[in-house]
Amino acid sequence: MVTGWLKVFRSATTQMSATKQPMLSTTHAIFRGLQRHLKTTIAGLPATADPALKEGLVNAHRKLSDYFTKFD
Repeated sequence: MVTGWLKVFRSATTQMSATKQPMLSTTHAIFRGLQRHLKTTIAGLPATADPALKEGLVNAHRKLSDYFTKFD
């Protein structure tokens, strides 16, 4: 489950690390995509999930929100 989440972040990191193409126009879309993914993941967590896991995902979503406002 965690490796699936990390693959999404790796993909976003790879996209945003491109050096031969402009990335500013896609930054918002990448951040929003990550936020949507985290929101879906949090909503789909089983009731038995470790609270620390949920807290970490919520914190990641909040951090993306903080960064998003800096790019806006």
